[in-house]
Amino acid sequence: MSKLKYGKGRGSIEIDGLQKDLFLQTIRQAEPTIIKVLEDTTASLAKDSERDWLVRNPKYGKSKGSKYMHSTGLRIIPPYTIEAFVQNSAEYAWAIKVGRESTSNLREGKRLADEVLWSPAKKQSQKVVQQIADETVKKMRKL
Repeated sequence: MSKLKYGKGRGSIEIDGLQKDLFLQTIRQAEPTIIKVLEDTTASLAKDSERDWLVRNPKYGKSKGSKYMHSTGLRIIPPYTIEAFVQNSAEYAWAIKVGRESTSNLREGKRLADEVLWSPAKKQSQKVVQQIADETVKKMRKL
């Protein structure tokens, strides 16, 4: 699920419907290489996070399904900033910790969102910058 937000924090609004399509089309036409790299990277991060997201052991109660609450999108911050984001919209996602009986290679007691979502995003940031620079240089050479 892709979202488009205008602003940041509590004052932000989510744009949907025809307006969303119009904004996204305009942004993609203005800077297609940058937007493609951002969208591909966030989609990859969301997919990997969902794959590695742990599910509660049934003996401790029923899972609430936070594994499937990942979403990506773009955020427009006036006047000239566009951010790409990936999030897990479960209200308790930040609080989930890796348990003792986990079968994953994650360390016990670590916050799950930090380990499978935010740490990989931080690692990807330099790659995103490099990809955008490479694509921009290729585009400039064609001119």
